[in-house]
Amino acid sequence: MLSITPSQNAVAGSANALFELAESIWHSLLDLDVLRVADWSTDDLAEESGVLTGCVHFDGHWQGSVILICPKPLALQTAVAMFKTAPTDITENELQDTIGELTHVLGGNLKSLLPAPCHLSPPSVMEGYNIRMEGQAIERILLRCAGQPLQIILFEREKKR
Repeated sequence: MLSITPSQNAVAGSANALFELAESIWHSLLDLDVLRVADWSTDDLAEESGVLTGCVHFDGHWQGSVILICPKPLALQTAVAMFKTAPTDITENELQDTIGELTHVLGGNLKSLLPAPCHLSPPSVMEGYNIRMEGQAIERILLRCAGQPLQIILFEREKKR
């Protein structure tokens, strides 16, 4: 169970927190299950159909970012679940909106575990997964949802003086 008290060492053990948050979000918002896996190849993400990467940034006492990397076929499944419509009715904008919303909800839930003050940026969504991020990757979790790979990476930035 997640601690609900913000901590100075909130990012310690954050892989478990990220998994628990993702599991809860995907189940409650989408009625989809996510499973944590030990490993999968990045070839799993190198599909012709593409990949979407959502990102939010944290600024305040703790500074960093969280990114969500999702293949487009899974983004389509999550958009169908979120918008409760047929796959043929989902637009490219709705795919991006879905990944942005999932990233934002993930970041918002993670923010509640970080020490105050903590501000969360609006989400941004990009095509591809070779995204350059500021800071150091401190946690990376690999997941599977509906047989598709899903990845969450937490980056920590040095505080600007």
